[in-house]
Amino acid sequence: MVKRILVMIALVLASSSSVVRAADVVRVGGYDFPPFVETGAGGAPSGLSVDLIAALNKAQSQYEFRFVTTSARRRYADVEAGQFDLMFFESPEWGWAARGAPVDFSNVFLKGGEVYIAPAKSGRGQEWFDDLKGKRLVGILGYHYGFAGFEADPDALARTWGMKLLNNHRSSIEMVLADRMDVAVVTDAYLWAYLSRNPAARERLLISDRYDQHYNHRVLVRRGGAIDVDTVNRLLSTLEQNGTLAALWKAAGVVR
Repeated sequence: MVKRILVMIALVLASSSSVVRAADVVRVGGYDFPPFVETGAGGAPSGLSVDLIAALNKAQSQYEFRFVTTSARRRYADVEAGQFDLMFFESPEWGWAARGAPVDFSNVFLKGGEVYIAPAKSGRGQEWFDDLKGKRLVGILGYHYGFAGFEADPDALARTWGMKLLNNHRSSIEMVLADRMDVAVVTDAYLWAYLSRNPAARERLLISDRYDQHYNHRVLVRRGGAIDVDTVNRLLSTLEQNGTLAALWKAAGVVR
């Protein structure tokens, strides 16, 4: 009798374990790209990509999304090596199409772009941005620039445009505020967030009406990875419909 009970318990446990299935791990690559990914002094990532991972994990249990670190220049090789399955806030135009990388892209889920900023001075207007040749330009290492034909190579940008490349937008903005650079190219989402935290800087900056480029942010999805693009689109649609995405954008100050 005892033996029979033990066998029944074992069968129940085996049945239960087959029902309870571990979530599939989805690795989300990210590089320093404020306000989407920001790396603090201790190395721990923060920003909208990390917030979106938390929202996706809260919204469902089939997948466990985890952040993994890459860099703007290394991300192409890393995705081909299978180091991550997804990357948020990407665009096919940022070198992916030209490389023929084994990736798909989700529907657009956030729009934005890059603008020019300059020190605000008496008599200076939007015409300041009409011709960038001969101006002291500053941008971010690894980014593609519309005014330069979407060139990202630092040597080419330095040789043709005399462009100085840094590792973060905050430094670019502060070099312009200090009048050490004539023009910086910055992500609009980061600029709005920066000005919401530093409102006094607004009157010291001239911000261009025209964009260097417009972003149509998508999720990059590695083919053959832990999740497919149709599933990603479905999850994003759910977060959009229930207001989660709008709340994330508002909290980060990335929309005006």
